[in-house]
Amino acid sequence: MGLPLPSALPHGPWHVPHSGGVMMTHSLTLRTIMLAALCLPPMAASAQPTHKTQPHAMAGMEDMDDMDMDDMEETHPAAAHPHSAPSTSTPTTTPTPLPPLSPSSRWPATPPAIPHIRYKHDMPPVMDHGTYLHAILEQFEGRYSQGDSQFRYSGQAWYGTDHDKLWLKSEGTMNGQGRFSDGDHEAFYDHAISTYFDAQAGVRLDLDSGPARAWGAVGIQGLALYFFDVSATAYFNAQGVAGKLEGSYDLLITNRLILQPQAELNFYSSADPARGVSQGLSDADMGLRLRYEFIRNLAPYIAVTYSGQYGGGMGHAGHGWRPQTSTRDDVRFTFGLRAWY
Repeated sequence: MGLPLPSALPHGPWHVPHSGGVMMTHSLTLRTIMLAALCLPPMAASAQPTHKTQPHAMAGMEDMDDMDMDDMEETHPAAAHPHSAPSTSTPTTTPTPLPPLSPSSRWPATPPAIPHIRYKHDMPPVMDHGTYLHAILEQFEGRYSQGDSQFRYSGQAWYGTDHDKLWLKSEGTMNGQGRFSDGDHEAFYDHAISTYFDAQAGVRLDLDSGPARAWGAVGIQGLALYFFDVSATAYFNAQGVAGKLEGSYDLLITNRLILQPQAELNFYSSADPARGVSQGLSDADMGLRLRYEFIRNLAPYIAVTYSGQYGGGMGHAGHGWRPQTSTRDDVRFTFGLRAWY
């Protein structure tokens, strides 16, 4: 043929009509159609079950109204709880019974009988039946004045419960010459008659450098209105009766600095010259004490104290008795220590 063929793409497919670029375009189109034809059947096959299962799923939903939800969970537990862990069944074991205890001293066959408890005043038990001990040394002091000094003590102690106690009291004075006077020692059975007061009954012994005397004693002691510590005691013997009144009050200047006025009065129905006792108001002992409690159960104090003897003293003259009036007042500066347990 001898004629040269034109080049495949001399100027591009869009500039030269009827050139080889048109043929290539047709071949690309055919290839695209063939590839689409090959890919369509699998896609249709994968999409077909979805369209077919939808009616069945809707039918199942319509039947759910007639079904019991409990039956569904029992029949298809995995479907009801798709994310739950697989259940594992645990075999049940029967516990082995323990052998019966044989009777012994520790485990008797018959339990012991419960004792019958009788409560005081038919009241249930409370924490007020414990046994306690309390002692207080209210006065342990030296009394000083020009040319003469005295030592005096006064204290009491009790042991027992809140309702019943053994109560002991003692006091006395020793002068500069070593003569012991005003020795008063008492022992009481104490019983609570109210929240703040106790009734007391017992004996009193006057034991000092003078002749001894014995008395029966009954009285009352407690905390009066406004926190006054008071006691009133009556004494009796073959020679007559006597009485004693005592009182004190703690005035708190601070929590540790305390001012305490105190007084004691003694009365007798008859005079006893051997012991320096007068009829009526025989003697009094008073004090104003200022203490500082470095610790609660031990406190030093300073004070001004007064002691006096009054009334018609009886003196012996010849073969008879004659009244002899004597009054002695004594004011002293005092230093002492107060302690309790």
